[in-house]
Amino acid sequence: MINNINQKSLFIDFDSTFIKVETIDELAKLSLQNDSNSDKKINLISDITNKAMSGDISFSEALEKRLEILSLNQNDIISITENISNLISDSFLINKKIIQSISDSIWILSGGFKEIIIPIVEQFGISSNHVLANSFIYDENQIVGCDKDNNLFKDKGKIKAISNLNIKNDIIMIGDGFTDYEVYRDGPAKVFICYTENISRKSITEVADYKANNFNEIINILNQL
Repeated sequence: MINNINQKSLFIDFDSTFIKVETIDELAKLSLQNDSNSDKKINLISDITNKAMSGDISFSEALEKRLEILSLNQNDIISITENISNLISDSFLINKKIIQSISDSIWILSGGFKEIIIPIVEQFGISSNHVLANSFIYDENQIVGCDKDNNLFKDKGKIKAISNLNIKNDIIMIGDGFTDYEVYRDGPAKVFICYTENISRKSITEVADYKANNFNEIINILNQL
C-alpha cells in the first residue's frame, strides 16, 4: 500500500503511461486503413506525436495538425475504445486492485479524449469526474474537431487544468512526456515521476528526479516521499 495516500493526489497521464500506445496514433491506423496514402499519413502523425511529447512543438499545434489529417466518426471512437481496452499497461493491470483501492486519490490528466479514456479508467474505479481531457465536437455522427475552449487543448493546458481544481494535497505528476514534466517545472506538482514502462524519452528522463518502469516502482517512490 501507499503511505499517507490521503495527503497525495496522483495525476496520471493516459497515452503511453496508463496504456501502452498513443491513442491518436491508433485512431490513425483505424481511420486511414483504406486510404491509399495511409502509411505516409500514419508516419506523419507519429512524427508529430513524438515532436510534441519531446517538447519540440506545442501541444495545441500538434493536436490540430493530427486531427486535420484524420477523418473520424462516432463508430471509430467506439472501435478504438474497444481496441485500447486491450492495451492497458501490464503493470497497471497487475496492480488493478491496488489502483481501485486508492482511486479517490487518482486523476487522469491527458491531452487525449474523454470519450475514449473514461470507459477504460472506470474499470479501475476512477470516476469520470477525475478525468481531465479533451472532448470531440460532432456534426451528427462525424467528428469535426475538438473543444478549443478546453484547457487541455491549449499550451500548458495540464497546468491550467490542475490549477483550476484548487487541490490542497501534494500533487504527484506521473507521465512519459514533456507536458507531464511541465506540470512539475512550471506548475503545481511537487514531484514528477517519469514513466518508462512503454517508452523512454531521453529528453524527459534526463530532467526527471524520479523514474519508474512499472507501477510497483511508482508505489516504492511514493512511499519514500
